[in-house]
Amino acid sequence: MKRCLAVLLLLIIAAPPVWADQDTVRCLRSIGLKTPLRLQLGISSETDDRGYVLYQGGSGRIPLKLLKVTELRRVYGGRPSEFETQWVEMPPSGSGGRYIYINQGAIIDDFQYIRKDGRVFKFVDDPDAYADDRCTWTAP
Repeated sequence: MKRCLAVLLLLIIAAPPVWADQDTVRCLRSIGLKTPLRLQLGISSETDDRGYVLYQGGSGRIPLKLLKVTELRRVYGGRPSEFETQWVEMPPSGSGGRYIYINQGAIIDDFQYIRKDGRVFKFVDDPDAYADDRCTWTAP
């Protein structure tokens, strides 16, 4: 119960404003690559343990399942605690990579995608790409 409550609170605090019947959406872009990757992370409004990623130029949404949420640091004085959230890709072909991010409230401090072969891609929040409840990207 505590876990579900923590996830719900995290989603409410960390998400840009959206209507209740829509997915919570975050836009991110990779760092450290010659050609950046851009992705849209969506968390289901119907359940707190399902989501998706959609890559710019990709073939469609990749389903995600929540693995765990860990409170890393409790912050007192009315400020939100710091959490680590882990998601795993659930493509039709079997298991995929993992997404791990650390945030405190709406601020994403660290966001990584770990491919099945162990390669790590780092991402940063890209709020300028957010428009009309989705990510809109310009050419790289």
